[in-house]
Amino acid sequence: MRDPKSKIQNPAVQTFLKALLLAGLALMLYSKFSSGALAFYINQRFVWLVFVGVLILAALALTMVYRLIEQRAAIEQGSAARGHRLSWPAVILVSLPILIGLFVPARPLGASAIASRGIGLSAPGGAGGNAIVAQRAATGPKNILDWLRAFSRESDPAAFAGQEVDVIGFVYRDPRNAEDQFWVSRFTISCCVADAAAIGLLVETDQASTLALDSWVRVAGRLGVGEFAGERLPVILPDIIEPTEQPEHPYLYP
Repeated sequence: MRDPKSKIQNPAVQTFLKALLLAGLALMLYSKFSSGALAFYINQRFVWLVFVGVLILAALALTMVYRLIEQRAAIEQGSAARGHRLSWPAVILVSLPILIGLFVPARPLGASAIASRGIGLSAPGGAGGNAIVAQRAATGPKNILDWLRAFSRESDPAAFAGQEVDVIGFVYRDPRNAEDQFWVSRFTISCCVADAAAIGLLVETDQASTLALDSWVRVAGRLGVGEFAGERLPVILPDIIEPTEQPEHPYLYP
């Protein structure tokens, strides 16, 4: 049975806390929107929905402020103000994600997430992708996802030998990697981080053991044929491995 003492008895206090929580949620989401940190959580095509949510939450908070003014007027006139009962555990439960969102720095998924999910050797969503993506990959620089789509259309890894490659990703090492191997990796998301999938291109270089896990690097060179976990696949034989800044949008979108 619920403890009645956990309920907030004063209707004005209840309304004030509701307004505060709604405003806090709006502020937290707007801070992620304005800082660009939403790119760490959702696909960019859904960012506008978050902005709409911010406007709705702000409007609801203002509604609670208006209701609070009405309740205070009713109390002054001797009428009993009514409201839905709010409990302290509910206030704490809603406050926690607001506080975490406001004060804990946002970070994109990295190597530690790959360790629990595994790394994909093929492109999410199949080999083709949509027409716009396919056209971009054919006419412009290929990213990791574009290369994996291309690999999916050819059964022989040797077909890509000698082709130039220039990609950006973060460093990941699988326990099954040889000492001279690492993955230049990215995450793909279709909707949000809940459906994130790790992908990467295998790199063979004597520098592999010197690169810091999770560090962002640009890898440029040519493709050759290598092996990972008993499977033949294209590998990057790099001419250049250099540190680079984390991209503004760290995820790739199938």
